[in-house]
Amino acid sequence: MKCPKCNFDNPPAARFCEDCGAGLLSIDKTLGYPTTTRLPPIEEFAAGTCFAGKYEIIEELGRGGMGIVYRARDKNLRRMAALKFLSPSLLRDPAHRKRFIQEAQTASALNHPHICTVYEVGEADGKAYIAMEYIEGRALSMMMKPAGLSVEDAVRYGLQIAEALHHAHSRNIIHRDLKPANIIITPEGRVKVLDFGLAKHMQGEELGGTSLSRVALSEPGSIAGTLQYMAPELLSGGAASIQSDIWALGTMLYEMVTGKPPFEGKTGFEIASSIIRDSPAPLPDRIPCGLRDIILRSLEKELEKRCNSPTDIRAALEEFAAPKITGSSISARSIRPNWRRRLFMGGAVLVALFLVFILGSKRVGQRELVRNHSRVSTGAQASPNLQANEYFERAMLFLIPQFDLPRARNQLERSLKLDPNFAEARAWYGFSFVLEIDSGLSNDMSLLYRAEEELRLASRSAPRTAKIHSSLAALYLYQGRKELIPEEAKKALEIDPYELDANIWLANYYISNGDSSSAETLQNKLLAQNPLFFPARMNLADILRQKGRIADAIAELEKILEQSPQNIYAAQKLARTYIDTNDLRRARQILESLPFETQKGYEIKLTWVLLLALEGKKKEASQRLDDDVLKYSRIAFWSTSVAAECYALLGDSPKALEWLELAARNGDERDSWFRRDPLLANIRGLARFNQIVESIANRRLQRARAGVQK
Repeated sequence: MKCPKCNFDNPPAARFCEDCGAGLLSIDKTLGYPTTTRLPPIEEFAAGTCFAGKYEIIEELGRGGMGIVYRARDKNLRRMAALKFLSPSLLRDPAHRKRFIQEAQTASALNHPHICTVYEVGEADGKAYIAMEYIEGRALSMMMKPAGLSVEDAVRYGLQIAEALHHAHSRNIIHRDLKPANIIITPEGRVKVLDFGLAKHMQGEELGGTSLSRVALSEPGSIAGTLQYMAPELLSGGAASIQSDIWALGTMLYEMVTGKPPFEGKTGFEIASSIIRDSPAPLPDRIPCGLRDIILRSLEKELEKRCNSPTDIRAALEEFAAPKITGSSISARSIRPNWRRRLFMGGAVLVALFLVFILGSKRVGQRELVRNHSRVSTGAQASPNLQANEYFERAMLFLIPQFDLPRARNQLERSLKLDPNFAEARAWYGFSFVLEIDSGLSNDMSLLYRAEEELRLASRSAPRTAKIHSSLAALYLYQGRKELIPEEAKKALEIDPYELDANIWLANYYISNGDSSSAETLQNKLLAQNPLFFPARMNLADILRQKGRIADAIAELEKILEQSPQNIYAAQKLARTYIDTNDLRRARQILESLPFETQKGYEIKLTWVLLLALEGKKKEASQRLDDDVLKYSRIAFWSTSVAAECYALLGDSPKALEWLELAARNGDERDSWFRRDPLLANIRGLARFNQIVESIANRRLQRARAGVQK
């Protein structure tokens, strides 16, 4: 191909002149300037037009190289949609058209909170279109500031984008055109990535446009918005890959923290040359080292040096977002939302709430933990082996700010290898197996046996360790031996009056016996001692919800969200409260906002089943209520009755009654709540339902006559 600038003869497939470096363009002799083949424009639609027999056009949202996007109302499904009509330039070649439609259909299979859902891909009235989720918000490109975003915002957005990429890449879908214009930030600060897998392949004539001016690059149909985020291997003719998406994410992170892209130039050719040859401009000193390192690793030109997957970026950002610990304890205000997002992977409805605050910290302001060799940060007896203590503190760090059970457990194992008689480490190690089920991460009941074994070993070393007894209280609830909880809680509190998790398990014992008044009194007592102890406040909110005091429950949850707007625990509780009041729109908004990893939790999956069933989507709800979820429901104390609620809403009364009876046999004796539970309305009039709740009342009466504590 002859260069239009210097007349050098280049190979036919060349995109840049090998002599002068100019872009090799197709020249329209008639118009006298670089252009691609002229095609008829997309037909525009007026407001009120009905397309494809069901989409009512409301307004134009925008237009660009891929086509025109309208806000439309799907009259059949009664929902808003973003309707994109594709540019003829995308579909001029039949093979390209077929491939594009196939890729769009593949992308429609993605289901992730941080990915814009593709509802439908098709053709009607001779026009190709894509119907997508309509998202309110602003493009990240519109939110960029000359001085950059705050580090906190950059990390928060970067984490969500990385989660979206991981979800798509794990399904062999590459974005290929990741850039700020394709990232929408909702009013709640939630990221939505648009156009996964829909980016067009760059043809030689399109890449030739890199020699156009900055102004020309901003015209519709050009590659301006794409060029600055294209990896060097793409500009050199390579295929799009996972690592080219990583490059784009690194470029966006750089731009978010500095306010400008890492590679600049007056023309597209200068930008492309800089991407291929130059190192990015140094990041400002105000950017923390951890963030600086992951950005630069994402912008390595050599693929073997670049991050291998979005999980690398996500892990690095999560490490960076973890709270710094000063002194011996962690204040509630020092806890950042990012680790809460990881912690809440479907924790049990009531019993998991204490974990966030309790792991390694005591009542703020009540006492100073001894920071010497005789005590560890939890206040318990230290090991005489200093290195064992160090591994224990590392375990607490992984467990507290990150809820990284595998890494925490590894550190505890290393600690116990150095000192097998280190009772506090052994107690936490045993409790970690309970925690794996309690948090919704596992449905393996054998973990409970492992927990008991470890706690018994710890007791042999140092029986007067409060954590042993509070952990046994937790274990007994899951083993169906709840009658042993009060004694273990009493032992824990005698050893350490500030062992708050002992009080939380005791409160759950009261609730399981239908004694919500005693539980409410205990929660109020804990909150009077420490108003920032939000697990007690969330327990209180759930008690109020079950008493029908919905406004009070919402008020308690909103107090938590005022303190921490991204508190996942409060968000989940709030979603369930709205489900009980049949405010399904708000419940869905809350559940959809949860991070991708959180969506994997069994308790979250159960909550989705409830919502979908109430929305009339019973087929999807039934599919989500799979064997793994039911296995979890069988061993997770508070979730057994939730499975009964699910089947009641799905119209399967026999299974609903079977699960309710199982819950009662396991020790869930909230008969008053079962009589009021709005989600059990479909089975409440059945004779077997009355037999189940009456048997609960009879058992409690017999215990009272025998003088057994409630």
